[in-house]
Amino acid sequence: MTRTFIALTSTLLIVIMMVLAGCTKDPRVDKLQQEITSTKNEISSLKGEIEQLKQQRDLEKFFMDFNKIAYLIPGSKGYSIIQFDLGVLTISINNVVEYNKGSLVTFSVGNPLSTTINGLSAKIEYGEVDEIGMARSETVKTKEITFYESLRSGSWTNVTLVLDNVPPSKLGFVCVREVKHTGISLMKE
Repeated sequence: MTRTFIALTSTLLIVIMMVLAGCTKDPRVDKLQQEITSTKNEISSLKGEIEQLKQQRDLEKFFMDFNKIAYLIPGSKGYSIIQFDLGVLTISINNVVEYNKGSLVTFSVGNPLSTTINGLSAKIEYGEVDEIGMARSETVKTKEITFYESLRSGSWTNVTLVLDNVPPSKLGFVCVREVKHTGISLMKE
């Protein structure tokens, strides 16, 4: 029994030594783990740089498009300038009256160009403002419009538009953007 016990113990010790030998760290595994950690850090850093570039691009786009938007406040004096593919137009709100649970708004659109503009279209956003004059996003409505009136060169043209579901007492702003046209007319000699 002693021989069997010694043989069994020896065998058990050999198995334990083999298991322990397999558990020792291979330097290649450490190197791979370091490379994985380094790669994760680089990816995290690149994600941060990409996010910064996206924010910078969005800010640049905002400033590039800033002059292509006219933000009008009912009751204010003067006009706003809005740029489009032919040049600039001027626009102001002349009058706002109640109309069928909404507002009937009369705009004056000035054409300082030396050409008559036909088929002017735009995107209109309108709604209420909060106590500090900022648009209340939950009230903003959008409308695509086409002006059927031709805008004669060097003159003002009055255009009337219905803004649904916002009565004059709640109409805090009108934003005109994405101005386009279908054609122009020039004077003949």
